[in-house]
Amino acid sequence: MSTRNDATRVWDIAPYKQIFPYIMPRRADSLVYQNMVIDLTKTVAFIKTHKSEGGRSYRIFELFLAAILRTIALRPELNRFVANYQYWQRNELSLNFVVKESYSDEAAEHSMPLIFDPSMTLDEIADIINGAIEAQRTPASSNFTDRAIGFFLRFPRPIIRCIITFARFLDRHGKAPAALREADGLHTSLFVSNLGSIGLGGCSPHHHLYEWGTTSLFVTMGLLRRQRAVIDGNVVTKDTMEVGFTVDERITDGFYFTQSIRLFQELLNNPHKLCERPELPPPPLTKAQWRKKVKSIRRSSAQRARVRDR
Repeated sequence: MSTRNDATRVWDIAPYKQIFPYIMPRRADSLVYQNMVIDLTKTVAFIKTHKSEGGRSYRIFELFLAAILRTIALRPELNRFVANYQYWQRNELSLNFVVKESYSDEAAEHSMPLIFDPSMTLDEIADIINGAIEAQRTPASSNFTDRAIGFFLRFPRPIIRCIITFARFLDRHGKAPAALREADGLHTSLFVSNLGSIGLGGCSPHHHLYEWGTTSLFVTMGLLRRQRAVIDGNVVTKDTMEVGFTVDERITDGFYFTQSIRLFQELLNNPHKLCERPELPPPPLTKAQWRKKVKSIRRSSAQRARVRDR
């Protein structure tokens, strides 16, 4: 099956990568952890001096998500997943995070899958995020995800298992209904867990990837910390945050991911770039374009071989 209703088949994959889904069929087989400390000094300074078009102050969480969404939009290999032993480019840019109604043990939690246009600016992204958070912090609020799960949990357990098995089969072959993806936060480009918001100190722990769904990137945010550092003999104060990345290594290589992290840090150092609309990269090659590229490479190789033999 080379078509899905939520993604486009990626054909231009190096041969050594094409074998990965067969030797590492599960995300649990191929997940890679990366922990790093990001510099948010200029991000904090931007928040202190800039407000949204509506006059609302920005939050670190909004800037962080806007920067990582822009990174994925500009580095589209991060928005891929592996399903049914094939590589797919997701048709949408989306993220999921969990909102707690209040900071208490009894407060309910709500999953928040949100969809964004890749060309959105900081203001547009922040409005969507802030609106979703405010809506879900209303006491006893319930979103589509909660209602969908609650509906299926009314069935007997054997029927639930059958439903899940059938849904997994449909999802694997790209035929799951759009309602499933809208209700399920594990069909998004990434899942972000803001552990700093609940006061978790120390290192930001890594999170595993789920076998269910298509999410190939999980990010955990730690506490915002103010630290002193000595640079060129001068003591300076820096705002930092420890961040944990968990990525399915099958979707891209280490160099591509490293360059993406550098872009992410650059955007946090220059938040004004998020206020501008990006110039997006072209879509992946179609099957016909890929075949044409392969033939061109083979012809070039044959010509070089003939020149060497003369």
